[in-house]
Amino acid sequence: MQGGGWKMTVTGAEELLSNIKMLEAGYDRKARKAVREGGKYFGETLAQNTPVSTEDHSGKGPLRDHMKVGSVSVKTGEYEVPVGYDRTKGPIAHFPNSGTSKQDPQHFIEKTQDGTRDAVLQIFVDNLKVGD
Repeated sequence: MQGGGWKMTVTGAEELLSNIKMLEAGYDRKARKAVREGGKYFGETLAQNTPVSTEDHSGKGPLRDHMKVGSVSVKTGEYEVPVGYDRTKGPIAHFPNSGTSKQDPQHFIEKTQDGTRDAVLQIFVDNLKVGD
């Protein structure tokens, strides 16, 4: 194959199945790594973009200190990683993001999603390149 693709020769059905399993395992590792790194990048950026109030009504520190990136899962057939705030402060994250009657919305979550989209996609592309 041109362009650094994988070469495979097959002499029997058992060898074919073995080679397919090796390809699947390699793809799975690369896909998990891509999603993990993309989630980590988004999470770090979200933490940086999370506003910090001068008042801490909860006594548990600023919201940005409660940002978490979970583990990669494939439960739905899709590779995904949960990124967001922990159970301690997560339930209140929507107040500064969406606003209240006394606070204007800041939309930092949506701004982070828009601002990191291209970089996260590039992380996926870099990790899923064939021939690396």
